[in-house]
Order: sequence, then structure tokens, then C-alpha cells
Amino acid sequence: MPVSRARNSDSFQATTPADREIRLTRLFDAPRELVWEAMSKPEHVRRWWGILSDEHSVAACDIDLRPGGRWRFVGRGPQGEYAFSGEYREVTPPERVVFTEIFEPFFDGPSLVTSTLTEEDGRTRLTVTAEYQSREVRDMVLGSGMARGAAISYDRLEDVVQELQRA
Repeated sequence: MPVSRARNSDSFQATTPADREIRLTRLFDAPRELVWEAMSKPEHVRRWWGILSDEHSVAACDIDLRPGGRWRFVGRGPQGEYAFSGEYREVTPPERVVFTEIFEPFFDGPSLVTSTLTEEDGRTRLTVTAEYQSREVRDMVLGSGMARGAAISYDRLEDVVQELQRA
């Protein structure tokens, strides 16, 4: 993976704590309220989610951030469009959100994603745990390059959070 100029890029970790889980963690140099804002408002999400290079963009970003609310992101890259969607199960700003996630072209049942933001000496640790229908699906997701894509996206998220801090 190329070395990023983003702060804390080297803090990203992807692990498999259980047979059907992937856990991603990363530190951000900002209070969790700002990280939450950058992760939950469409105008910010469009600037970091799935932005793996200058050839990528977000064609649609719909967020109804409440239990029972739906979300859908459509990314666009060199090989066309792709979409993820789901439903929010739990929303506790600025510390926790639980939602289902479906990768629309390859529906094997939804994954359940829990994201927590914890403060650590003025910084924020994001921990994302995704639980899949089976170990096979989890391994397929890992084999797709998901961890590399998440690391790059989180670097872009760090950039957005830094801009919000300066504003």
C-alpha cells in the first residue's frame, strides 16, 4: 500500500477477531464530534467514502440517520458504478452507530456493522466491526481488497476532519 501523507495513516489496522468478523481501527487527530460529523453528513461523506484516487467519486449519498432510517452510497470509479445500502439500527451521536450493509451487486445477506468512536487524549479512535453471514463471505470481502480501500478512505476522512478543524 502506498504511504499516505494523511496523519495517523500508519495507525490503521484490519483484523479478524472471530470467524465471521472483520475489525478496522484507526486514530484521528480530532475530537470525536468532528469525526462523527464527517462520517454522518452527506456533504462530508461525498469527499472521503470510496475516494481511492482522483478517478473515484460519490454519485449518490443518502443518509437518514435514525433507527429505522435507510442509507445508500453509490460510488463511481474506472470500472463503473457500485452501490452499498442498509438500515440504521442504533444511532448514539457522537459515539456509536449500528447498521446493516449490503453490497448491492453481490447480495449474500446483509452484514451488521458497529462503529464506535472513543476519545483518547484529544484524539478519536474509530473501531468498525463488520459481522458477515459466514466465514466464506468474510473471506471473500477480505479478498476483494476491502481493507486497502478502507485505509485509503480513512486517510481521506482524516483530510476532511482536518479541514473541519481549521474552519
